Amino acid sequence: MLRLIVIFFMLGLHLNAEDCVDCHKKEAQKCQSSNHYTLSNAINITRKAWGIKDSNVTLQTIPHSKIDVKKPSDLVDDFLRRKCLKCHLNVKNSGERGMKRQRGCLACHSKHSKKGRCQTKKIAMSKCLSCHNKEFVGTDYKGLFPKDYSHSFRTPLQKDGKYPSQRYGIDFHHLNQDIHYKLGMSCVDCHNNKNGKNWKKNITCKDCHKELSKSNHKEYHSNISCSACHSSWNMSSYELSVFRDDTADYAKWKDLTLQEDAYLNKFLKKALKSKKKIKPVMPDWVDMKQKKGVWYSGWRYRRWEDMVLGVDMNGTIKILRPIFQYRVSYRDANGSMVLDDVSSVDGKPLEAWAPYSPHTITKKAKSCERCHNTEIKKGGVYSLKIPKVIYNGKALSKTQTDRLKSYKYKKIRAKMLN
Repeated sequence: MLRLIVIFFMLGLHLNAEDCVDCHKKEAQKCQSSNHYTLSNAINITRKAWGIKDSNVTLQTIPHSKIDVKKPSDLVDDFLRRKCLKCHLNVKNSGERGMKRQRGCLACHSKHSKKGRCQTKKIAMSKCLSCHNKEFVGTDYKGLFPKDYSHSFRTPLQKDGKYPSQRYGIDFHHLNQDIHYKLGMSCVDCHNNKNGKNWKKNITCKDCHKELSKSNHKEYHSNISCSACHSSWNMSSYELSVFRDDTADYAKWKDLTLQEDAYLNKFLKKALKSKKKIKPVMPDWVDMKQKKGVWYSGWRYRRWEDMVLGVDMNGTIKILRPIFQYRVSYRDANGSMVLDDVSSVDGKPLEAWAPYSPHTITKKAKSCERCHNTEIKKGGVYSLKIPKVIYNGKALSKTQTDRLKSYKYKKIRAKMLN
């Protein structure tokens, strides 16, 4: 028993031994290999997007940043450690409202009562949303779409003339909520381990909706995911510019202190008011140490209307989302621009697209025109543009794109509805 407890503390998972490990040995062991603990998906997809081919690291093995920076891949680990990895189980609070949580097991699970019994029967949705928010599936379930950073996108709409209260580092547009949320369902009603094994990852609508109407789901739609048609909107945030600056040049950020980062917001406000020169430093969320340089970020634009379609690893047509399209810049302490808005390496874009299921489900499906009456664009970011890099999937085939451009299926659907 003591050996097991020591191992967990060495791995950095701060468990309350008396409350958790003593009773939940198997669950604690499973946690070590879970993506909630290793964050391997987010880490390796980002590293590959920035030019590291065979990336296979975890939160526990991610390298420290390189001193000699010549290309984006030299900066990616520093970017991950200081800008992305706020949601691992060893971080209690990164400063954003709604993202405060306990450490270890209690980051997700409720505390135990004095009698040794759980106070709640299931994990609260707020626990999930403390990490699954903004561009990642979670807050969209409640109809929340993050606003852009500029003040022009955040016009005060409250009676007192103040900006809406921020949550998860930003304020939100309030769009259509998922029908399951409206019916009172929370995350763990679907994402659970009721079978006593691992958490269910590949949830499908048919797990519950076993008797789907055959009249409205003909064979030509059999390989399309339910969410491709029944999601009312989707997350699409394009061209994420990230800039690490090792100089104390803060004036240009006066109107952009809000960047979904509570530390940066506080740091910039202090630096802009201070008469003394404040060194540019930012925390490493893995080892919790302050390190030189500050990471800034900004989106080219965010959209919820149009969608890009692709094929997942199982051959099902799904909505794709960029996670993300990067434009990387770096200025060293001497003021030299080592990287200036780099968006590709060796002709390959620094981007990552992935098939996903928006949690914005509605009973009524999209109109046929949303798919079948839209041209496929070659340039720019428009509806049905096929990205070059897709993780866990591939682009639509020529046959599939020809069908999308054809009026045949729209006419068939029209007959069905008459």
